[in-house]
Amino acid sequence: MLARSIGRVLGFAWRVLDGIRRVVHLVLMLLVLVVLGAVVAQRPGKLPDAFALVLSPQGVLVEQYDGDPLERALDAARGLDSDQVLVSEFVQLIDDAATDARVTAIHLELDGFRGGSLDKLERVAAALERFRETGKPVLASGAGIEQASFYLGAHADGLYLDPAGGLFFTGYGFYRNYFRSALDKLSIDWHVFAAGEAKSYGDPYVRDSMSEPARANLQPIADGLWASWRAAVAEARGLEPALLDDYIDRFLPRMKAANGDVARAALDAGLVDGVRTLAELEQQLAETGAQDEDGRFVGVLAEDYLEAQQLAEAATAGEDKGSAVGLIVARGSILPGYQSPGSIGDASLRDLLREAAENDDIRAVVLRVDSGGGSALASEAILREMQMVREAGKPLVVSMGGVAASGGYMISLASDEIWAHPTTVTGSIGVVAMFPNFGRLFDNLGISVDGVGTHRYSGALRLDEPMDEEVKQVIETLVEGVYDRFKGLVVEYRDLSPEAVQRFAEGRVWLGPVAREAGLVDRLGTLDDAIASAAALAGVGEDFRVEPIEPEVGFTEQLMAGMLTRGVRAGIVRLPGSWLAEAPAPVRGVLREVRALGEMSDPRDLYYHCFCDAF
Repeated sequence: MLARSIGRVLGFAWRVLDGIRRVVHLVLMLLVLVVLGAVVAQRPGKLPDAFALVLSPQGVLVEQYDGDPLERALDAARGLDSDQVLVSEFVQLIDDAATDARVTAIHLELDGFRGGSLDKLERVAAALERFRETGKPVLASGAGIEQASFYLGAHADGLYLDPAGGLFFTGYGFYRNYFRSALDKLSIDWHVFAAGEAKSYGDPYVRDSMSEPARANLQPIADGLWASWRAAVAEARGLEPALLDDYIDRFLPRMKAANGDVARAALDAGLVDGVRTLAELEQQLAETGAQDEDGRFVGVLAEDYLEAQQLAEAATAGEDKGSAVGLIVARGSILPGYQSPGSIGDASLRDLLREAAENDDIRAVVLRVDSGGGSALASEAILREMQMVREAGKPLVVSMGGVAASGGYMISLASDEIWAHPTTVTGSIGVVAMFPNFGRLFDNLGISVDGVGTHRYSGALRLDEPMDEEVKQVIETLVEGVYDRFKGLVVEYRDLSPEAVQRFAEGRVWLGPVAREAGLVDRLGTLDDAIASAAALAGVGEDFRVEPIEPEVGFTEQLMAGMLTRGVRAGIVRLPGSWLAEAPAPVRGVLREVRALGEMSDPRDLYYHCFCDAF
């Protein structure tokens, strides 16, 4: 098929470049092994008797890191930030600090934090609240505080701006680039076949603006996300929710009243508690007991604290036995075959599901879904594997993250319960197929195609020849048939009438509460709620453990990653950087889009995919 052909070309090019990158990495690693041998002998120093834990999350909250540990360590050595914060690890750090008598306070540095979906922000905020309940303070600070960082900062005892800093937020929205006119100027035809009037994933290639059905569907989603964000921040800060709207709607007059001082404008609005330099904040933290014998501030960075905690856990490894609830994370685009963490491969996830089914200690399984979908064939393959876990006699519960739509919704169907967060974006029951065609471009360039074939459709799906009308009808019929199959699966697994499913289909998305009322999900709650429910379904008491089920990382790879990470942190190892690190953000964005097109590898060129990410 055409889309798969171009996807293969782009995917092959990407794999070649990635292969070259890996070879260069391995050669360079051989050159630094001697240095790393010295580094691996190092052990983290003993933590002070009293200190403030300094949390400085860099990037976006995620359920699962992209790539394996060695790839991430190599990127760090080349100066490429991971731009990811593992939410479970971040929450565990805060909870450990709450029960650690040595930790007197938390300093939450917000510069560099780029946010995450509301369900993840809520998990971190809840952990901060648990820490504060112990009587120990959380102080948050930043120079440029934005929407997501303000959410976390609002849950601190004190939120402070740098004197030269500011606070600004924009609300939620769904925005994309549209390429129809550009493609037309290039004489490229991009055929999109979509089932569902609001199934808008392919719209950018055939339109110059958002369709009215998509606009009508997405506006309430954006409004609902904003309402949830506003309510949480207003409650945490003790503000009237309307003040948050007023602050941004009247930002210019507020700026003028503060003579252009953004920090003063935020302080005057009551959104922050004060303006502080770093030295002033450290003095305030020292007063909580985080000081040495000379009265100087003592802080411990999150990575140092984490390493100390991991060593302590390693000393007691193997002690946790007995009943467990297995936790599998399914994050990213759904693709065929084996995929690295950060993407969902049908074969990769199959292995994890079977591991959970065969482990006698695991009494129930929770699948954490954070995906806008992907390959239709891979989605249905995962659905069948999910059913096999249930047939093994183990309860299977789905917990939806920020997005669990289209293929992400389909793979959730074969479960005993589906839990959605109130801000989960789900649904998008629809199908899309896309086929780029360069026939007009080749014609303009004077390139023709001719040949012989044996049947009616021989050569009918070539990239260099305009698509025949009958072929278009074949694809339209196929897409409609797959759409009917998707709806039929929802009818079957959710025990709904075809009419009920149709009312909430058409590629439209919904927030958690609407999805529950429609019968698309069972209950609303957090990941912890879903885990507790899975344990109850399995008849496990409150004394159970949660066991993450993850792809195995080889000992050698893990050892090398650990050595390299220590070398980078010690400043001993530094590999040549990548031009990508210096490329402007728009260039990196385009490359991500190219990579996404390269991942279009469904054998039938059919996709359960959703444009569901709010910005």
